[in-house]
Amino acid sequence: MRSLHNEKGIALVTSLMFTALTLVITMTLLYMVTAGIRSSGSMKRYRTANEAAYGGLEIMLKDIMSKGLVDASVTTLADATFKSDMLTYLASFNSPSVSDCLRAKLVNFNSNWPTACKNYSLDASKSFDIKFNLNSASGSPYVVYSKIVDTMEHKMTVFENKSTASGLVMTKKTVSMAGNSDPSNLNLEGFSTTDLEGGSGDKNPHVPYTYRIEVKSERAQNALEKAALSVLYVY
Repeated sequence: MRSLHNEKGIALVTSLMFTALTLVITMTLLYMVTAGIRSSGSMKRYRTANEAAYGGLEIMLKDIMSKGLVDASVTTLADATFKSDMLTYLASFNSPSVSDCLRAKLVNFNSNWPTACKNYSLDASKSFDIKFNLNSASGSPYVVYSKIVDTMEHKMTVFENKSTASGLVMTKKTVSMAGNSDPSNLNLEGFSTTDLEGGSGDKNPHVPYTYRIEVKSERAQNALEKAALSVLYVY
């Protein structure tokens, strides 16, 4: 009975228990701090990659696409002069690349794209239309890929004046088009679009070009640092 009531060593057991509890709390706090630092670093890298994607999108929309649509002299699907002009513009960027399909996608709805251009993958790095590098403040540059994955088809009723034995007769027909907006982006051609009788103005309503564009940016030496954008653009 005396051995059952022996309390020798209880202090050691108690201290070991408190030590183990302290270690658990300490390890939990260390894990939380480490996870926070890792999460903060990942978010910072993502924001940097996301900014690179937005930068590439600005170049694609405001410079590449607008130049391609305003240049009325380019009429073929893959005009060599158009591609040369784009490469010249992108010469200040590292490793610029322009696809032959870009012009076709700009001025034709997707069912009228050449067969070689009908790659509808939402991954912009696959069969990209534009590729170039954006330098980073530190580390390797970001590679920016951009591609048009859809050009909307508009079905419209248009009016035409046809000469007949009894005089001019206005006829209408349904046509499919990617867009017929004034490429100068300033105003509509001719006079009122609602004046269907007389006058010399353009009597057909104008519709914008509508595109779905995918953009992807990734660090040249670390593909895990990446961001992607999906954009609906109306010109």
